[in-house]
Amino acid sequence: MSRETGNALIVFLKYPEAGRVKTRLGKEIGNRRAAEFYYETANFVASSFSGSLKWETFFFYTPWERKKEVLQWLGGYEAVFFAQEEGSLGQRMCRAFGECFSLGFRNVVIIGTDCVMITKEDVETSFSLLSGGDFEAVIGPATDGGYYLLGLSRQTDFLFQNITWSSSGVFEETRKRLQKSGLRHVVMRELADIDTKVDIRIEDIMTRDPQLAYRLEKVLSNEQETSAEKASEGSPI
Repeated sequence: MSRETGNALIVFLKYPEAGRVKTRLGKEIGNRRAAEFYYETANFVASSFSGSLKWETFFFYTPWERKKEVLQWLGGYEAVFFAQEEGSLGQRMCRAFGECFSLGFRNVVIIGTDCVMITKEDVETSFSLLSGGDFEAVIGPATDGGYYLLGLSRQTDFLFQNITWSSSGVFEETRKRLQKSGLRHVVMRELADIDTKVDIRIEDIMTRDPQLAYRLEKVLSNEQETSAEKASEGSPI
């Protein structure tokens, strides 16, 4: 980790408990397989973006009472762990940004675990844009109307207040607020989140990481251990 870069990357993630993650996908393939699917995608994002020399990684996890299990699951990665505080998604993201800025970071970027197509180059580009002095915010739109990445060079609470989260208007509302405020910003390339079965494009994921694509195919075909079986053995799922 390198705090000297002035860059902090926040990864928002959940403990992969059946029925509490990927609930929309769970309605299609069952909660156990949906939790296993989330386990694979979240683990991939965590491993892909930790231990960088260009930013310091922060895993903000939920629920807070799963700290032990989250550390067993992801503790091998080079990152700082924080429990997400109570409140709406906007309130939790706002506090996470505030936490990183209070630690002295100049540029803070947040991503989630729903978009596996995001690359290190995307994150590097966002930090480069923020560091260059021309932009104070970067945002990466998702195909479902949300965003997969948001980067700021200063605390900007109004971007997180009174927004209908998990709706198709999140990106547009956030973009309008950026424009209205005069905050110098740039829109990055559009990428897809995975919320339902139709969002899962194995052929695209194959170009990102063949091993991840193979593991996800196994989950979807139900040819590997279920989340419940792993849980019964005391392993994080």
